[in-house]
Amino acid sequence: MTYELIVPPSIQRQIAGFPVGDQAELIAFFDRLPDECEQITEPRGLEVPDSPVRMRIKGLSRLVVTVLLNDTTITVTVIEITEPHGD
Repeated sequence: MTYELIVPPSIQRQIAGFPVGDQAELIAFFDRLPDECEQITEPRGLEVPDSPVRMRIKGLSRLVVTVLLNDTTITVTVIEITEPHGD
């Protein structure tokens, strides 16, 4: 299942330090996310892009993760970090 998190700038700076594909500390991090983070609960199927996604993006605007539920274990993997688009 894929979730898209729209996060405020203060949280963006924290998430920007996580490399794509890193699962080690993401669970604890999401547990600490404040309520102002809007979670789009509608699952969206996304394919991991062929080209490597940049490891750190300062102006992070969107974080896409996959959430795998296995008994009581939740695995969260970053699959996409998108730069903000100046609309």
